[in-house]
Amino acid sequence: MNIKFVVRGLRLALPVAVIVSVAFTLLRGQTWIGPPPDPTPPPPTILAPRGELPAGLVGLKEWVRYRGEAYRLAGSGFLIRLSDGQIVGVTTAHSASFGDPNHPPERIALGVVGQTDFVAEFDTLWGQPGQPRMGEDMTVDYVLLRADRPIDSGFVLTPDPRGAPQPGERVSLFSGLGDGHSDRYILEGTAQSVSDTTVWVLMDELFNPSLMSGSPLVSQHTGQVVGMAIAVTPRRHRLLLGAHPIGSIVQLAESAAEFPKLSEYRR
Repeated sequence: MNIKFVVRGLRLALPVAVIVSVAFTLLRGQTWIGPPPDPTPPPPTILAPRGELPAGLVGLKEWVRYRGEAYRLAGSGFLIRLSDGQIVGVTTAHSASFGDPNHPPERIALGVVGQTDFVAEFDTLWGQPGQPRMGEDMTVDYVLLRADRPIDSGFVLTPDPRGAPQPGERVSLFSGLGDGHSDRYILEGTAQSVSDTTVWVLMDELFNPSLMSGSPLVSQHTGQVVGMAIAVTPRRHRLLLGAHPIGSIVQLAESAAEFPKLSEYRR
């Protein structure tokens, strides 16, 4: 589904090439497509302490290497630090194929756009992976990764202890690949609705979301990560972005009891 970031109306899993083609048709053609957005909630009262937005490129490109193959670009991801200091890689389940013994993923890497070296490379899962989202529950779609060597702390995000943004809160999407048309890696929006399973964010403008799923959403108030981008749907000249709330991701990481090798994992 990595348009990864598939238009929500496409309920069926499609080949990546078709998905990307559809995305460009929708986003570069008739920009009026889709219903008008719902009203945006007013700015909320946020009691959490203020913090600064990350200074660097914390939205990272995701690469997957399958057995006998070279690395291929698969989407986006990011890194978080748990309360015990452990660093976990975070990306989507729909960016990689799991469970095929004849075509297993052997390694997943995260890197900065424009750079050849990886920030982190993983061969081990952190707990059981999720599955590609088909409905409105974004919390089913995730892959957590265990590092086996030190990672530069400048790329590591702190999860917002609130678990999600508040409706009406301003957030920034730190794209792993830019907006598809320029070198902008930070795209802004407003949280429109929040539940335990999904955060919907109305982005300020229309852009090409190809391969952006897995990118972190960061609160402009706390400077901490509040969700992971999963899907988008057009809203006239804007996009409505669906995200996996960070509270769910942290809970999944903290409850993990198994750490299987990527190449040995079987569903």
